[in-house]
Amino acid sequence: MAKRTYLRDILSLLGSNLTVTLCNLAIGVILTRWLGAAGYGLYSAIIVVPIMVIGFTQLGIRRSTIYHIGNKLLPEDHIVSALFILLLWTSVLSILICGFVYFFSTGQPFDPLIIVLVLLTIPLLLTNIFAGGVFLGKEDIRRASIVNAGPTIMTFLLTILFVWGLNLSVLGAFAAIALANFIMFFFTYRIIIVQFRYNITWKYHEGIMKSMIKLGLVNAIAVFIMQLNYRLDILMLKKLSTLEEVGFYSLAMQIAEQLWHIPLAIETIILSRSANSNDDQNIHRTVASIFRVTLIIGLIGSISIFFLAPLLIPLIFGRAFTHSITMIQLVLPGILLMIGFRILNSRLTGMGKPQIAIYTFLPALVINFILNLFLIPRYGGIGAAWSTNVSYAFGAIAFVIIYSRMVKMPLTEILRYRASDFYFLRDIKKILFRKRAVTR
Repeated sequence: MAKRTYLRDILSLLGSNLTVTLCNLAIGVILTRWLGAAGYGLYSAIIVVPIMVIGFTQLGIRRSTIYHIGNKLLPEDHIVSALFILLLWTSVLSILICGFVYFFSTGQPFDPLIIVLVLLTIPLLLTNIFAGGVFLGKEDIRRASIVNAGPTIMTFLLTILFVWGLNLSVLGAFAAIALANFIMFFFTYRIIIVQFRYNITWKYHEGIMKSMIKLGLVNAIAVFIMQLNYRLDILMLKKLSTLEEVGFYSLAMQIAEQLWHIPLAIETIILSRSANSNDDQNIHRTVASIFRVTLIIGLIGSISIFFLAPLLIPLIFGRAFTHSITMIQLVLPGILLMIGFRILNSRLTGMGKPQIAIYTFLPALVINFILNLFLIPRYGGIGAAWSTNVSYAFGAIAFVIIYSRMVKMPLTEILRYRASDFYFLRDIKKILFRKRAVTR
């Protein structure tokens, strides 16, 4: 049983995620102002490929690692050794698929130097993703937070240097990502090999490999479907509209998806705790309470973004991106509903049942695709935003219904608010007073 409270772990990762949010916003400001709508659209069109491919080819190994290390049924040395072999496999597969997509991409050709840089960055990204799984499986939230925020902080600083300082344009943006992940690679390698002192071998642990791949593959399919649902709009906009429209919509989604940083911190902790706990009923009640509170936080955040977007978008990103404001406001309901899904999905994934997300979001993906075919040619990014709303709403509502049946908890029990839901406010007060006492 972990000694730290849910609140402490959530606040730790939340601080990391807020840092990521601020850095991503700052990166977005630099890229939109220095690259323009077309340049930012080109950047988005390139980066969406490895994001989607890695979402699938990592085979869900990060979450599978959390589950296997957390259960403590197998030697950690063997698990981590198997993880290194899987890292090699997934890196090669990801590079091949991304290279194929770029090579046969229609429309505007991509700069070969940028593509080579992107492909070389893939193994570094995967190493940091897998290392995060090791840290979370051991409930080492501090190091997990560093791996989460570190690359983004360094990418921000390097983007200032390469894009703004050296004026390297889109190439500089990807050089910043590559170098940041290269630095973090050495940090994770040092922790796992030197400090944890794992005895890494290249022996093929057949049982462990099969177990990790079996669970991870289901995770991978679920993540890929959700990632495709997140990014399908950008791909279809590139095909059915203009790069400027891609740039407007990409910025809109980047802003709206900042709401996910709070549930991301929470879902990561739930996933880690679920893998390390046998008290299912207590976890179910805790997750339901967190689900309800997070929806309120998300609603407050959505309202804030809705009213602040018209003021801040022209000020921060320039008047050229005012077209993104309506897209941001339109897509907020779907983003809010997805917050609830992410919280509940983390619980089922920690229980080793990630396949439920596939059952709900595969139909949602089809709905998104069909609506985009009709709406994007006529309305551009506005149509993509409406498609996203309908798709997210369908998938999230269907998932909550199925989750209720899976954990044998009535919908009214999941949705009904209680005074106890807000006891965490007292815990925050205790933490703040304790910190003040220490500083004195």
